[in-house]
This record gives sequence, structure tokens and C-alpha cells, in this order.
Amino acid sequence: MNKNLIVVLAGGFVMALLVALIVQFSFSDNEAPVDTSTTEILVASRNIPLGNVLTAKDMNWQAWPKTAVFEGVIVREGDASASEALEGRVARDVTAGEPLTNNVLLSSDGNIISSSLEPGMRAIAISVSARSMVGGFINPGDRVDVLLTHQLRVSGEERDLVSDTVNRYITETILENVRVLAVDQRAVKADDSKAQVGRTITVEVTSENAEKLALATEMGDLSLILRGVGDESVQGPGRLTTDVRTSEILKEISRREGNFGSSENRTIRVYTGDGVETIKVKGR
Repeated sequence: MNKNLIVVLAGGFVMALLVALIVQFSFSDNEAPVDTSTTEILVASRNIPLGNVLTAKDMNWQAWPKTAVFEGVIVREGDASASEALEGRVARDVTAGEPLTNNVLLSSDGNIISSSLEPGMRAIAISVSARSMVGGFINPGDRVDVLLTHQLRVSGEERDLVSDTVNRYITETILENVRVLAVDQRAVKADDSKAQVGRTITVEVTSENAEKLALATEMGDLSLILRGVGDESVQGPGRLTTDVRTSEILKEISRREGNFGSSENRTIRVYTGDGVETIKVKGR
């Protein structure tokens, strides 16, 4: 092989090696050092139900990267024991391994209900029975819809106007996706799965809905409809069921009177300053 070619190839190899080394050192100098230091934070050592008073068995210190420490966590100082940090405090629902922060702790005044209310929300209690609370299968933490069943009270002329829709009784959904805070004085779900019928249900609502619920208790009977876990759907206002729409006999009576499912024998009322004039019209 030509000596000159060998020299050129060798020189090229050496130059390529030098360039690779220079690039490698250049990137190494620009890389920031990785902080691998850790600290210890307080975490739940087991699942903690709402309202449980924390003990040393409920929590322990766990190594945690300092770069991943976020606001609210309890960081160990010195040789402090876990029990010294939060023992005796009341907690919300906490999962094993979850960091114990100020957000999962209730106030230490012992009032679980006031401590567990979301900002701007109110707690209101309503009287219930086994029938109105799904046979006793409603527990603290569940989500429910609230139904109101009441009688329609209208005058004779107004009754004619609504006779094709309702005869006397109406059931309507007045609140949806409401959180149950307590059953009687129990703010924590029972350990067993047996139905427990309460006399009072405390729910979390806005101040406006608290007024609506207080008025509804005077208007008629309330029923609670248990929602499935994770069901956040909301149908909105306007949902109601009436006796005429439910009872086949009332539907038939309304049909024969010409007020239900027919355009015949309709009446139009004209309201003037002097009174009301009723005009009967025939359908096409």
C-alpha cells in the first residue's frame, strides 16, 4: 500500500479522535450537576378514613428527593419522631404512602363537619326515613340527588290550564350531585357494609341551595337518590315528573277531556285589565 495513503488515513483517524474528545468534554462542562440529595417527609403508613385521629402507627418518615419537596409537606427536622409531628390530629381520607400535608388535616377543634367543608360551602341537615335514604345505604362521603314531591295548589281556572300536565302531585329534582357529610352524628363511614338507617342527613351545599332545601322541606317530602361512585353528570333544571304523565288512567281522563295528546277543544284565555276571557277553539 502507498505510504502516503497510510499517512493520510492515520492522520485522519487521529483528527477524528481529537474532535470526538473535544466535543465530549465540551458537553460535560455544560451539564448542570444533578442534585441527588434527599430529606425525610411524613407519609401515611396505611389507609386513613375520614375523621380518624392520627396515631404513631398511621404515619412514618420516608426518604424524599429534596428537589421534589412541595409546599405543605411535613419535613423532618433533626431526630423528630413521627408521633411528635401530627399525633392527635384528625385527618381526611388518606391513602397509604400519600404525603401528609396541611390539606389532608382537619382543624384540631374536633368539629369534623366544619373542618371538612369546602370553601364557600354550607352544611344543612334534613330529616329522612328508610324510604327516603335508599333503605339506609347512604353513608358519609356518598353523592346524592335530592327529589321533592309535593302537591300542586292552583285555583280553578289555573287548574284548567295545567290539567294536561298535572292533576295534583309533582316530583322534581331540586339538587344534583350533593355530598353527604354525616348520617345522624356519624361523619365517618361505618366499618361494616350493613345498612344503617338514620333520622338526619347532613349535606354540603351552597348558601343559595341551602335556602332552597330549607323551603323544600316545608313544601313536601324529600327523597335522596344515591349516585354511583365517580358519577359527576348533571342534567340541569327542569326535570320533573307529574301524576298525569305517570298514571295511565289520568292520561286517559285527560285525553277524553281533550286536554292531553290532542289539539281539539283547546281553550285560550285572554287577560285584560277588566278580567279574563275564555275562548274555546277546535284543532285542525
